[in-house]
Amino acid sequence: MNPNNISEFKNLSEFQSNGSDLIFKSTKMNLQKNSYEFSIHKLSKNKMINFKKSRNWNFSNPKFSKNDKLISFVKTPKSSEILDSLEKKKNSLKNYLIIKNGNSEKVIFDTEDSIVNYVWSENNEFIYVITKEWSDQFKKIENKADEPTVINKLPFRFDTTGVIYNKRFHIYKVKISSLKIEKIVDGDKESLLSISSLIEVGSDLYFIGSQHNHNGTMLEEHIIKLSKSKLIKISSGGMFNQIFSLQDKLYAVGLRKRFDWPTNTTILKVSENGKLIFLEHSFDRNVVSVKTHNNEIFCLYEDSGKTLLRNVSQKKTIIEEDITIKDFNFIGDDLYVIANSFSRPDEVFKLVNEKLERLSTVNDDFNNKVKTFDCAYRRINTGQSEIDTWGIFVGKNKPTLLNIHGGPASQYGYTFFDEFQTYASAGFNVIACNPRGSTGRGHDFLRDVCGRKWGVNDVHDVLTSFKKMIKIMGIENKNYGIMGGSYGGFMTSWVIGHYPKMFKSAVVERALLNWETMVGTSDIGIGFPEMYLLDDMNNNLNLYRKKSPITYANNIITPTLIIHSEKDYRCPVEQAEQLFSNLKRRSVDTTMIRFPDESHELSRSGKPNHRIQRFEWIINWHKKQLK
Repeated sequence: MNPNNISEFKNLSEFQSNGSDLIFKSTKMNLQKNSYEFSIHKLSKNKMINFKKSRNWNFSNPKFSKNDKLISFVKTPKSSEILDSLEKKKNSLKNYLIIKNGNSEKVIFDTEDSIVNYVWSENNEFIYVITKEWSDQFKKIENKADEPTVINKLPFRFDTTGVIYNKRFHIYKVKISSLKIEKIVDGDKESLLSISSLIEVGSDLYFIGSQHNHNGTMLEEHIIKLSKSKLIKISSGGMFNQIFSLQDKLYAVGLRKRFDWPTNTTILKVSENGKLIFLEHSFDRNVVSVKTHNNEIFCLYEDSGKTLLRNVSQKKTIIEEDITIKDFNFIGDDLYVIANSFSRPDEVFKLVNEKLERLSTVNDDFNNKVKTFDCAYRRINTGQSEIDTWGIFVGKNKPTLLNIHGGPASQYGYTFFDEFQTYASAGFNVIACNPRGSTGRGHDFLRDVCGRKWGVNDVHDVLTSFKKMIKIMGIENKNYGIMGGSYGGFMTSWVIGHYPKMFKSAVVERALLNWETMVGTSDIGIGFPEMYLLDDMNNNLNLYRKKSPITYANNIITPTLIIHSEKDYRCPVEQAEQLFSNLKRRSVDTTMIRFPDESHELSRSGKPNHRIQRFEWIINWHKKQLK
């Protein structure tokens, strides 16, 4: 797989069912237009249909009406912009919410701002639409890019989103028959900086909303109830990914307290007085998402590099294969999933006799054209821990790249990852692991890098599993490269600062390099450092400096490529500048690549041409240093 092949496979998502058919979205890169294409597909009687194909417009967020007769979707202008359109000048092209009935299509809502999400009412008479718009005060300014910004609260921006203080989220109620539109939640009046996971329960609406706290120093998430035009905060202080209902009871996926992180996100029962109770306290895995079917709860969860499906009500894992399940749905009692594996991208599968049978052919062209590699797997005993480790072997005399994931609360594993495939095709053996701090292994494993363990336990796991996997795979070439992004960038720079002769090449990408400056410049600078270092910087500045790779940068002699994005607000570009300046002053072989108009998500959702350029820089750098 070469870098250009990233435009030839499709990612599938937004899986919906009406009891007889399935619909889902596909995402594909267009290299010629340097943009992403969103199309909607329909699977009916095991036959694939291109329901809405991306040409001049993109189509997303398909949903069936509650009576399963109508299909709705969002139609948006194509764009090569990766940041929120509201970060730029106001978009002159509208976004549309459309209902399709047979061959007839009807626009029921449009806006020049953003349609975030929407839900059908249970009686099929209304659709509730969540929008993100300029605040009333800022909306009137024509040349927003030239307007000075007045900031008096934290946070004031988020990665991939840009500034947030001058944007508000609203909920509109659209009567489908008459197209009468009513704003039922006014984000300007309520100072709502986000709204997500809107659901209808009986005659009430519930949603997750965030506002600045009283001091303007943190965002607070609330579960909010809209009842008879009155907003009631049911629960505050937690961190929630999703809310859902079953038999008119309210549930949430997330954490009871924001500062419980890092730990497993879990399913919580939400009482009317806002009390949050664990649905299943003993299930020690990270819950990704939840759906209900036939009065039972089902969830996707992370486990040792896999993402699996579980019947929560029966406390039983339904599918337990070496795969990543991204979404699921039902037609009657039949279960369907979107899944991928280490060497094969997304497809739709049906569970038949406890085995997955592939139904879709979305990525057949890619599979037939592009060579991909399978993996070797071992759970390696490091002397302190058991670490899940993967490798791609291309030759005993080939150089090897150690990859370290971000987070650290995330996981590598049995998922189709374009980076591993591209590096292997370029002639490198690839090794990756999930050290302590990763998800998929439970609460204690997640927290075993906090405080003074940061840069200690995780480093031991990464380096020990790497050395042992080298021997297991029979690799004889001693030319090793190391690389990673975000937390992986922290780990890369930490390792080459503490073990300067172990690796001959390094790529430090979008890295956390200096905790002290991260506090003041990162969009999560208030909160995240304390969650992991377990102390406030004002109380323990020495700890923040001791746990920062920049403190040990004078030890680095490894040729180092530094990659960063100009609009990375998670790990701001000043982090990269500090390392580059140090290495350059000391005549260490280094180059810094800065991608314009990109965020922390460059490698995952950046402009296609930038993603290819990034691959080329990484491959060429390692080839030069490891020859």
